[in-house]
Order: sequence, then C-alpha cells, then structure tokens
Amino acid sequence: MNFSRTISFFALPVIFSFSFSFAQSTQNGPFELSLGKEATIISAGAVVGAVAFLIMSNNNKLTEDEINSLNPEDISTFDHIAIGPYQEDILGDALVYSSFFLPLTFLANNDTREDIGTLSLMYGEVVLLNAGINGLVKGLTTRNRPYVYDVKSPAEEKYKTGARHSFYSGHTSFAASNTFFTAKVFSEYLTNNSALVLIWSAAVLIPAVTGFSRVNTHNHFPTDVIVGYIVGAAIGYLIPEIHKVENKSSESAMLEQFIHKPMLGFQISF
Repeated sequence: MNFSRTISFFALPVIFSFSFSFAQSTQNGPFELSLGKEATIISAGAVVGAVAFLIMSNNNKLTEDEINSLNPEDISTFDHIAIGPYQEDILGDALVYSSFFLPLTFLANNDTREDIGTLSLMYGEVVLLNAGINGLVKGLTTRNRPYVYDVKSPAEEKYKTGARHSFYSGHTSFAASNTFFTAKVFSEYLTNNSALVLIWSAAVLIPAVTGFSRVNTHNHFPTDVIVGYIVGAAIGYLIPEIHKVENKSSESAMLEQFIHKPMLGFQISF
C-alpha cells in the first residue's frame, strides 16, 4: 500500500471528525471525548506518521547486486512458504479498501447515528495511529518481500522501494483495525447476541482472509500478516475501550448499598 496515498486517505476522517465531533457528540452514549485525550492521541499519531514518512522516503531501492545476493535459504522454514513469483493481490486489495467503509454502518443504527461525531473522531484516531505505526515499522525494518527472492518475479517490482517494506502487513493491519473497531463499537450499543456473533465473526474473518491472500500472492511472509493482524486488532479494539464512559452512577449505587447493608455478626452476652 503506497504510504503517501495512505496518509492522504486516512487524514480525511481525522480532519472531518476533529472539526465536528465535539459539537455533535452526546452525553448519553457509551463513549465520551476529552480535549486532552484526543489532542494527545492525534498529536502522537501525526508525529509518528511524519517521522515514518521521512524514514520511508529515504529508504533506498534494492540494487541488482543486492537482489542477486539474496538467498531464499536464509528465510526461516515458517516463512519460506511465502516465497514465489509476484502476483497482484486483487482479493486482498478489495477486502482492505472495502473495510474502510464499514464504519458507515453506524449510520444504519439510531443510537450510533446519534453519536456519529464521537465515533468519527475515534475512527480517525484508529486510522491515523495505524498508518503511522505501520509506516514507521516498515521504514525501520526494510524487510524484503517474498517475491524479491523469486527469480520469476518481474524486475520492475523488485526494484520498487515498496519491495523492502514487507514487515509488517499494512493490508492485514488496516483490515483488522477497521473490522475490530466496528465490532467493538457495536458491542457497546447492541444487545442482540445473534447480531453480535455475526459482527465479530466477520471482524475476525475479514483480516484473516486478507492476510492469507497477502501470503498466497507472495507479497508478505506469514510473520508479517500475524503481526499486522495483532497490531491492527489491538488499535481497533483499544481506541473505543479507552473512550468508554465510566459508570460512576453504578459504582456510587453499589457503594451506597454496601454502606447501608445490614452487617451480620455475633453478639456475646454475659
């Protein structure tokens, strides 16, 4: 996934949500915003993204000598299965790009639609953090993609800078963050267990199929997609989690009930 194009695309929900979220957010939903928290997350995501962009922009392409010196036997047995000729990943592309539209399903539910401002900002934070962290790791590790080790792969693909950005899988990470974010948010609004089972099943399955497709087309090693899945799922799950409203009223009620609850004991009379 082209990093500059990714940042440009991911910046849109952040800009939109930061402009309107506080004005549109409600106090009755399961999530709440705070200026300090949002400023910290967005600033951190922006800084990491900027650093990642600079590092990746300065990554050099592989030279002919470097490509010729690569030995597939240096790859671990677990990852060796991914080595093969370059293939365009039509399925993986379709899944990851369509996953960006999953949060639009919030508009189909009355409760989530009322909190669309808050949810938009949260989603913006998810994509900004995911883009920044993924780009930073790719730029620092410069791991060669599996197809670079195969002599049948087109030379033009091997000499692209992206050929050195295998770790970790952006496709898998973005698919996971988008699906897990959507599922986590719906889990805080919906009470229909059958619907939640379907939502979470899709959330788990979509990035898994995406990762399989990335390995099957020799664009990533298995370890690339495993790490991408874990990181993306964690970001998509944790951003809603840290924005959950603390149920202070319930805690107060429990404390009051405890205070006024009759105490059982023994009385000894002489």
